Amino acid sequence: MVELITFVTGISGSGRLDLLNEVQKLNPQLHVIDVGTRMHRKSEELGVQIPEGKILDMDPLALDYLRAVTFEDILREIEGSSYEVVAISTHVCFRWKKHLMQAFNFYYVNRLNPDVYVNVIDNAHNIYARLSASKAWRGRLSIKDILVWRDEEFFITKMLADYKRKPCYIFPRREDPSMLARILFDVEKASKEGKRPLRKAYLSYPITHVKGDERFFEEKEEIKRRLKDAGIVVFDPISIEDSMLIDLALRAKEAGKDYVELQEDGVEVRLSVQDLLSAVEDIRDQIVARDYQLINQSDMIVVFYPVRVLSPGVLSEVKYGYTHNKNVYALFPHENASPFFEYYTTRIFKDVDSLLDYLKEGGAL
Repeated sequence: MVELITFVTGISGSGRLDLLNEVQKLNPQLHVIDVGTRMHRKSEELGVQIPEGKILDMDPLALDYLRAVTFEDILREIEGSSYEVVAISTHVCFRWKKHLMQAFNFYYVNRLNPDVYVNVIDNAHNIYARLSASKAWRGRLSIKDILVWRDEEFFITKMLADYKRKPCYIFPRREDPSMLARILFDVEKASKEGKRPLRKAYLSYPITHVKGDERFFEEKEEIKRRLKDAGIVVFDPISIEDSMLIDLALRAKEAGKDYVELQEDGVEVRLSVQDLLSAVEDIRDQIVARDYQLINQSDMIVVFYPVRVLSPGVLSEVKYGYTHNKNVYALFPHENASPFFEYYTTRIFKDVDSLLDYLKEGGAL
């Protein structure tokens, strides 16, 4: 009997299915069902051949019917499944021909009754590269279109989760797949079974003031490793790096270039500088909203703050977490922290060993 049903969304090019397949290799008790693949297979069973890239051009009633008969099969499969966790890999919307299309049926989502919702996201430029290699999507979407669609996909996923009062996660494609395995099996499944779930932490640290400082990022990675080894699921904001597009665009504009060239995932792409500049505000605002969501889905914030320079981003995250009922633990090796920093932290430690000892003594680990 299936113990946990996960509804996993993500736009085309997000790497959603590849990620789930990697998680399945780590834990064979995860059964992955990809709705898109099943819909194409079902159409062939019904004697209807859908050419590559044409499924979204089908008559809406025919597409709804194909989706419905596919989900009927999926529901029967789940009922007879002996896997511990089933992941339904799907879209909730498509941005096709400059308009938004619904990609799910409320009736079947209700019948599935997922226990947890996960939205897989990736860097906008990596998604652009993958879509450029796709016959169906090549040339259809700009970077700004991708940013908008990616945001819409999460928004609708979150609405479904909130409506059913279920947990909802953003999960970056470039995070370690074992982290998603832990969320599904050791957090959500364990919680549903009444067992003690692993703790989840958002790792906050200054980024702007330490760019190019390899030693800082080596220390950050060591802290992240120590937390993970202690059994904590760690969300790292830098696992999505859209901000690099801003730097690329501004440098290219200053140099008088119309395009920038990138090679992502083995695909060479040309990005319009004008397109990138038009997306700067989207990128900046989404960074803030996404980091707050990563805090929402965490149990605590761990702040790595070894510098003296004040970081508006870190202070905003600390205040947001503290006022949203999260414990905020700071790793601050200096004396005399700002009173505002101290006010919005639960406790300050000199090093990660002291933090882990405190969490173990308090029963958090």
